[in-house]
Amino acid sequence: MTIILLKFIPLLLQTNNVEDEEFNLFLFSMLISGLIFICISLVIAILVVIILLLIVFGFITIGALSASVLVGLNKKSITTGFRTFVIFFSTFAMAVIGALSFWILNRIVHWWSQMKSIILGSSIGLISGLIIGIVAAYIIKKLSTFLKNKLDRKRIGFS
Repeated sequence: MTIILLKFIPLLLQTNNVEDEEFNLFLFSMLISGLIFICISLVIAILVVIILLLIVFGFITIGALSASVLVGLNKKSITTGFRTFVIFFSTFAMAVIGALSFWILNRIVHWWSQMKSIILGSSIGLISGLIIGIVAAYIIKKLSTFLKNKLDRKRIGFS
């Protein structure tokens, strides 16, 4: 009889496992405050990156503008300075657009490595931007000459 009791003693001494369904409000509030902190930090980081990118693009634009002014002063021609600005700005803009578009395309189709797609997109963007800049400068020059002649004809006609 004692042997039978010795076998059942561990079973008799165990208590039932009662699930703890208590909702801990402190832990939940810590979780929510942590998530809020992460979201606020993410928004601040995004804003800082956007501001830094705008500053960098502003510096690049100021550099392009000052280089164009220097070219215009050196050649003693406002038209040459403006042409330089159009070509430089279109080349830079197309390099950025090309790099971004090739990066996005590569994320979809996975043809190249990430660095190769960015370099390839920048290179194609530089070449196409240079061509577009030269064509745009030519079109602006011809259009401004046409509009100037048309304005001069109107002045003569009204005089």
